[in-house]
Amino acid sequence: MSESGIEQARARSIPGIGYWTAKSAFLHPNRTALVTPEGRRSYREMEEGVQRAAAVLRDRGLEAGDRFGILMWNDARFLDLLFAAGRVGAVAVPLNWRLTPVELAFQVEDAGVKLLLAGPEQAEAAREVADSTGCPVVAVPDEYEAIADAAVAGGSPAGPSAAGPSPAGSQKAGSRPPPMSALPGDDDPVLMVYTSGTTGRPKGALLTHRNLFWNAINDILAVGLTWRDTSLTILPLMHVGGIGLFTLPTLLAGGTVIMPRRFDPEETLALIRDEGVNVMLGVPAIHTMLVESPDWDAADLSSLRFMYNGGDRCPLEVVERFREKGVPFAGGYGLTETAPTAFLTELDQLEQAASAPGFAGKPSFGMDARIVDDRGRDVAPGEVGEVVMQGPNLFREYWGRPEETVRAFRGGWFHTGDLATWDEEGFTFIQGRKKQMLKSGGENIYPAEVEQALLEHPEVAEACVIGRPHPKWTEVPFAVVGLRTPDAVDETGLRAFLEGRLARFKIPAGFAFVEVLPRTSIGKPDRPLLEKRYGAPAGDGPAPSSPGSPTPGPGDQEGEP
Repeated sequence: MSESGIEQARARSIPGIGYWTAKSAFLHPNRTALVTPEGRRSYREMEEGVQRAAAVLRDRGLEAGDRFGILMWNDARFLDLLFAAGRVGAVAVPLNWRLTPVELAFQVEDAGVKLLLAGPEQAEAAREVADSTGCPVVAVPDEYEAIADAAVAGGSPAGPSAAGPSPAGSQKAGSRPPPMSALPGDDDPVLMVYTSGTTGRPKGALLTHRNLFWNAINDILAVGLTWRDTSLTILPLMHVGGIGLFTLPTLLAGGTVIMPRRFDPEETLALIRDEGVNVMLGVPAIHTMLVESPDWDAADLSSLRFMYNGGDRCPLEVVERFREKGVPFAGGYGLTETAPTAFLTELDQLEQAASAPGFAGKPSFGMDARIVDDRGRDVAPGEVGEVVMQGPNLFREYWGRPEETVRAFRGGWFHTGDLATWDEEGFTFIQGRKKQMLKSGGENIYPAEVEQALLEHPEVAEACVIGRPHPKWTEVPFAVVGLRTPDAVDETGLRAFLEGRLARFKIPAGFAFVEVLPRTSIGKPDRPLLEKRYGAPAGDGPAPSSPGSPTPGPGDQEGEP
């Protein structure tokens, strides 16, 4: 074999996602891949759906490198379009249907989206986006299915042009997939997910085939996913968590994904029972709604091997409710930029995970991580530092923001902006965002630590700690608290409860009580909104104390500053 022939044979180090469903339809065509409210799909039927999606993209002129938007609730066609992006070389851009048309228009224009595919619930918003940006819209399902039907009838090519034209839907059970060498390359982009924008305008994180493959491998190895597993996807696919935990990993492993259109606590509990769900991930708001459901006491969760938590710390009381039903509770840590898995609790670490706030386990198999100080030096066990990472599931770039990309990758490591500690065994404990860390009178205050202390109070259902500017101490902590029973405890009671649990300078200088915290679409407290509502400058007050100092801190102030 010639040297060029050898290089061609070894051209792909990983199978891109455009290959996954085609290969699965060849290996196990009749195994159930996906269950949605519309019915059950085998892997062969899923591949046919991907080919139809590829035909729609090609019919509308999408080529390699082009971006297209997906604006819809969870739907089988959402996954079809994602896999089809990997087939034709285009880039899928999931859009958050909770955003306003103005916000959506910004992302459509920022990404240079050439086609927007919108579900029925998003039709009005899509029309407004189209009017302001000129981006054409395809309505899902009716217009989408009509285009696919016409493409199939006309023999429109749905496979990669380098492999030669093949009719949409032509792959039957037992037929061979296209060769990997005919598909987009390992480091070609396939998915662009916009960050939440907590530090300004949202940024599009560009993810490649390699990123999605290695994210899936990290998950498969950490939690032992196999073809026998059934996972439940209740997070929206518009977020990388819905895609990467555990939808794509389950499909790569050959298992079954159960995917309702939106989260409903009673439906979720029924699906776990009826479908024998083994694996699922939620966020604290979802877990809380499950345990507070009227169906919780009678719920059968015996099929669950574990429950994973993401997005934020889950109240220990909620964790205990799952453990009482015999369901181990685990967590991890990740970002949009890591596709998203960076750390995962492995199954032999579940006891530690359940009892240690912020426990994230160890870096996943394909990820190297360090915790460093501001000069890039490794911190000692127990000291707080920034998490920095290297690994094949790290995103390629921030779209159109080369300076921000370079700033994020410094010294050969991706700087997350998140703070953590780790112990002598290498187990990591997340402390919160570096930019959320408060600096009060020269003392560092980590909101996550204060929030966890507040959640230990039996009447505190949820809490978010923000900083308030202070003329003397730079800033002081301020807590927004949701109570289980209105007026069950006041500021004085909470301060008394925190005495002895926290250093006095960490105790909030003021409190606001709300019925429920506003949250983002993935269940995190909407910190920017809370900062806007409650972040007005605080009044003068006593100095924060230094460690070991008897000097009173801002937490000693009575009443709201």
